[in-house]
Amino acid sequence: MRRLRDENRLYRNVFLGLIVALIVLYGVNIFITSKIISPLKSEKERPANLHLTLITTDCDNCFDMNNIVSFIKRQTNVKVLTEKNLTYGNKEAQQLISKNNIKVLPALVITGETLQDDVIPLWNNIGAEFVGNVVIVSGYPPYYSLETKNVVGLVQVIKITDNSCTECYNVENHMQILPRFGVYIDKSLTYDISSSNGKDLLKKYNITKVPTIILSPDISVYPALTRIWNQVGTVESDGWYVFRATEQMGTYKDLTQNKVVNVT
Repeated sequence: MRRLRDENRLYRNVFLGLIVALIVLYGVNIFITSKIISPLKSEKERPANLHLTLITTDCDNCFDMNNIVSFIKRQTNVKVLTEKNLTYGNKEAQQLISKNNIKVLPALVITGETLQDDVIPLWNNIGAEFVGNVVIVSGYPPYYSLETKNVVGLVQVIKITDNSCTECYNVENHMQILPRFGVYIDKSLTYDISSSNGKDLLKKYNITKVPTIILSPDISVYPALTRIWNQVGTVESDGWYVFRATEQMGTYKDLTQNKVVNVT
């Protein structure tokens, strides 16, 4: 009987020892697993480290790329470690332009952890391009073309009116709409249909409804507007854009019938 009690005590001690050992192993496993997973989790959640270099030229009317810089810096998934501002004549700027095949200025060159998964949508949102793992942001008009040595995207607007039509919509309404498409209006002119310039434009572009506007060829670098232009106007052989959907603006005058059309 005593031997049986000793064996039971031995088995009980062994059983308890196994339970303790399993508990210890379980704790160690949790500790090791947490050490493995934690770095991966923190690495995924860590903002992408970036370096920004802005290259500009002497162009008062060109797009202010600092707006894009500010936008990038406001993102929670990026961390800007360094920031440079270089002018076109700078040696380092010249090297970056050549190396990354930059065609227009201003241009923003972004290096660092640009390929991190959660920042790829950011580059798509701002219309950036990749040169290897370098991100290039450029082409926001107006911009300076390094090939033509001219500023592109300075739009001239010609407004054509009919002073005899007091009911017609206000042609100035166009000037409020264009900036919504990002259009930079460099100059605007107004001609009444009774003036020599007005008559010439009516004939040249076969304009039959007024008021209306004509936009210079520089408007072609504003894709937000050009994508929908075929719904509201035409592009002439000389590159000028003629607005023809006057009925969408309000009351207008039909010159072929010499009558005012009241759009309600």
